[in-house]
Amino acid sequence: MSPPAPQKKGMSTGLKVVLIGAGLSVLLCGGGFVACTAFVGKAASDVSKEQEAKVDHVKLKTCEIDSADSDFLPSVKFDLEVINASQNQHTYIIDVFIYDAKNTRVGNTTTLVSDVRPGQKAVEEGSILLSQKVKGKISCKIDKVS
Repeated sequence: MSPPAPQKKGMSTGLKVVLIGAGLSVLLCGGGFVACTAFVGKAASDVSKEQEAKVDHVKLKTCEIDSADSDFLPSVKFDLEVINASQNQHTYIIDVFIYDAKNTRVGNTTTLVSDVRPGQKAVEEGSILLSQKVKGKISCKIDKVS
């Protein structure tokens, strides 16, 4: 009978991979959890400021009901104007809410205005088919821009 093969001494491959991954994480995050958390927090803050600035780039130019007296359900047409006042190209996702004369929300839609370059102006026409007839005036409001 032959003697058993000698066991290898040292770390397993799995342990080496875990230790290398942990070392890279510490290195990439500037040496610790606090630095990594601060880095992620700053990135989130920068995104939030960018979103707030985008709101100022969008204006609602027109809002009118179309086919209110027809047998069909009414539709609302609106025009949005986007002027990119930032240094970067942006795509704008704009939520528009429609309200009736009693200020009850009767519809909403999302419009995409893509690839607006710095300093460029874009005009987008949007429309929404309402699920009910509406009496009186309607109004459109920009709810959110992202």
